[in-house]
Amino acid sequence: MDYREALLLWSARETGVLDAVTTDAGTPAEVAAETGVTERAARIVLDAMVELGYLEVVEGTASDEGDERDEGRYEITNRALGFVAKADVRSIGSVPHTLDCVDRWIRLPETMRTGDPPDAGTASEDWTANFAGAMASVDDATVRASVTAAVHRNPDAERVLDAGGGPGVFAKEFVRRGFDVTLVDRPEVVDIDRRFLEHEPIELVEGDITDRLPDGPFDLVFCSRVAHGLRPDENRQFLANAFDVLEPGGAVVLTDRVRGRAEDAALFGAHMLAQTDGGDTYTETQFTEWLREAGFADPEVRDLPGTRLQVIAGRRPGN
Repeated sequence: MDYREALLLWSARETGVLDAVTTDAGTPAEVAAETGVTERAARIVLDAMVELGYLEVVEGTASDEGDERDEGRYEITNRALGFVAKADVRSIGSVPHTLDCVDRWIRLPETMRTGDPPDAGTASEDWTANFAGAMASVDDATVRASVTAAVHRNPDAERVLDAGGGPGVFAKEFVRRGFDVTLVDRPEVVDIDRRFLEHEPIELVEGDITDRLPDGPFDLVFCSRVAHGLRPDENRQFLANAFDVLEPGGAVVLTDRVRGRAEDAALFGAHMLAQTDGGDTYTETQFTEWLREAGFADPEVRDLPGTRLQVIAGRRPGN
């Protein structure tokens, strides 16, 4: 997303313009009256949102020339549904979470001085839903490639634990391939999952993967795009927990950006500085060290074909 688009939408959300135009204000004059922005600002922002595909004009025209302006009325398009529909994270998309991240980026100077990012609630009351929506928007090719990489580490696996599985897109792919799947994540995420995974044969467990994992034994512990949100000690603890719940011969497989291999890993580490109190991107050496410390053999870090991610994997010695 172009930085101008992100900042425009963030500004529209901060001023209430986004809420107004997606609920009951249909013209620049009405938006200006409801939000307190100038009518010129309302017109320019709404026109830009039309150009970007978030709004459409359903009456009149949005930008007639001359002294008289037939404003028309603006309505949201399907692309903007994620701003108003939160019940099903699959319809939210990635943009609302991007705006939450923009909010924290703007506060980065304060975070750099204090070491603590602003509380999630200050960015958006829908932070968790928006986050889950972004996680659910991962492309199908990445999902398939990640699950395939995991299965290759233990082709005989039957029971899979999706650790920090978010909205369950990877868990559903494991189910589709015939695995018995358990998903563990924070209570607020699992609460969202229950709304749209109720018909999936996935066991949902509330928990913190850096505290403990569901009782196994499992043949495969899978974790996608979570390591960068954890501190080094939390990654160590998670891998130790994974080792404990795996069958001998079982495998742990992570997919994430590895610093020194993913081209944007260092910049993504800066993103974690803005978003978390301890997350970062980590090197192949660090991941290998953590795997060995946890007891895993045959540590592996390699590129995940067709994606910007890497595979980090290890095997619990045994059978």
